[in-house]
Order: sequence, then C-alpha cells, then structure tokens
Amino acid sequence: MNPDKPHLYIASNPEMVIKEIKKRDCILNEPIKPFPDIDFLKQFATSHYWSDSESVNIFRVVGTAHPDYNHGITWIDMLKVGKRMHLNLALLAQNQDYYFENKRKEPDMHYTKINDEIYISGEGNHRTAIAKVLFYFTGDTILHGIKYEEFEIDFRLMDSYRKIKEILFQKYPHVELQISKKIYKREDTAKWKKDYFEISFLLINHRKGRSFEFDSNESESILRELSSINLINKIFSKSKLKNIL
Repeated sequence: MNPDKPHLYIASNPEMVIKEIKKRDCILNEPIKPFPDIDFLKQFATSHYWSDSESVNIFRVVGTAHPDYNHGITWIDMLKVGKRMHLNLALLAQNQDYYFENKRKEPDMHYTKINDEIYISGEGNHRTAIAKVLFYFTGDTILHGIKYEEFEIDFRLMDSYRKIKEILFQKYPHVELQISKKIYKREDTAKWKKDYFEISFLLINHRKGRSFEFDSNESESILRELSSINLINKIFSKSKLKNIL
C-alpha cells in the first residue's frame, strides 16, 4: 500500500489503513503508554526545559496522559477509537499542510519529555496519531510548533528516597523525610527557558525537635547507614544520623 495522496487515503479509508498496518511489523502497532506521575517525578528533576514552539520527532512520542487512550490501545487503533477522530480526519483531507507547517500548532499540542520518552501531556492525541500514520507513508518524521517541556529525572535518587522513606516508616515513624529543590542556574531567551536544580533532603525528628540536612550526593551513603543501624551501633556510632534518630 503506497497511495499517491496518503492524506486522502487515510482520511477516506481509516478502517482499511488500520487493517493493512496491523498485518505489518510496524511502530504504529505499539501500545500507547500511560503518562507517569509527573508531579511526583519532577521532585527529582535535575533540569526542566520549556519551549513555546518545538520541533519533535513524532515517532519518539510513546504515550499520553489521556485516560481513554493509555490502557493498551495502539497508535493505529486511534484512527478508530479516537472520540473526535472523524472530525480530525476530515480536516486532514482538507488541509494536509497543517502537519508540515513550521508555525506553532493551533489549537495547542502539548508534549512532555521525561528523560528519553515523550508523552502527550495536554491536547493533541488525535493529531499525534494522524501525524504518525501520515508520516509513516510520507517518510517524514518532524512535527513542528509543539508546546514542549522536558524533565531530566534522577531515577537513582528517586529510588534512594523511596528506600529511605520505607526504612523510616518501619523503624523510625517519628522521623520525616522532606525534599527541597532550588534553581542554581537558568538559561533563557524569548519563548524558551531551561532551569537547573539542586536537590537536598531534610530529616526531621518531631520527638526531639531536631533536623538533619543532606544533599543528593549523600543519599546513597545515608541509605546504607540507615539500613545497617541497630540498637548497639546506634549507641556507639559516630554516624551523623545518631542524634537525629
């Protein structure tokens, strides 16, 4: 299947396109992933980039925040299950140039990248699916004019945080672990910016009214100490944690 005018073929024959693509070993058959909990993850972001209009490889988009489309549906399935897909396909037939223009998309399309994966984090589910199918036939890859965010997440630090929280819950429920994050550098000009963050932690013993702060580089050593502390070495230890537990 190699239509001369793929935009008209896709718009007029979505069922046939779906049937043909499902026979192939094709990226369009990959399931749409659910968008992770960004409010939790961004606590561990070492940087955050924002752009009012970004160019994105459409095939790097792997998932969506929309709950109707992120539970096993594939990108090619969207041609059928998208609630307003018939309207978007009609617009495709009328104006395929929309998908190739460099100017900012209207209405907004909003993507968020988390490390190496890009997700639809706002509007644009139907248009993303259409762009993927259209570009699959045309050989294009880049969709322009996207409202875009990018978070670089320290997943190793997040894992240490969770393990520390679990130890505190089991052994020292009166000790609270808080996260603190501050900007130490910003790069920006008109319509884009990038912030860089320092992440630190605060242990608070509410019984003793004491606190202890440590930075992200110390998180693994603090985790090791917490994991090994018992009654005996708590008494005789010279650990920085001795007076906070």
